[in-house]
Amino acid sequence: MLNNILGNSIFWIVLYLTGFMITTIVISLRGATNKVENRIPKPSVRIFILITFVAPPVALPFTKGPKLAIVTPVALTVGIIFLIVNFIIKAVAQKQIGAVPALKSKGKLVTTSIYRVIRNPLYISNGLLAVGMAILFKSLNALLFSIPYCLFYLLIIYFEEKDLLEKYGEEYKKYKENVRWKLIPRVI
Repeated sequence: MLNNILGNSIFWIVLYLTGFMITTIVISLRGATNKVENRIPKPSVRIFILITFVAPPVALPFTKGPKLAIVTPVALTVGIIFLIVNFIIKAVAQKQIGAVPALKSKGKLVTTSIYRVIRNPLYISNGLLAVGMAILFKSLNALLFSIPYCLFYLLIIYFEEKDLLEKYGEEYKKYKENVRWKLIPRVI
């Protein structure tokens, strides 16, 4: 029975949407983020983030459903390239900001390295993960899922930027002016 549930794409989509809604509600409430940071153990938040934002795009390609009509060598090449770029961006960004940015208390605003050219590299890497996995395993359901998965980050970014503006004020405002792109890297 567990195989039937985990092999069902609807399960992973509902899991993601539920986690996304919880995340959006928490970050949209004024001051709620600080309360969550202080009351919920960090390992629990890490597990929630893993289950909500990493597990669905990784698991969906393995569920039953229609396959993309891509020749295997192309799917392998494009999928692996997306996953490698995802890994590089994620590694560089996490080295700069920490393993779980949502758990970071007020510290210095990170504006160097990859954050000098793009404001949200971790979200870009998650999008590359979703698309890369979908293409690599030729999953139409996973590819279709990756579209709203990537677009929903815009709502999270909206609330996070409000919070960052409140935390860092003029410093964040200047950073936004210098790094205009939320999700697309600027050319230096």
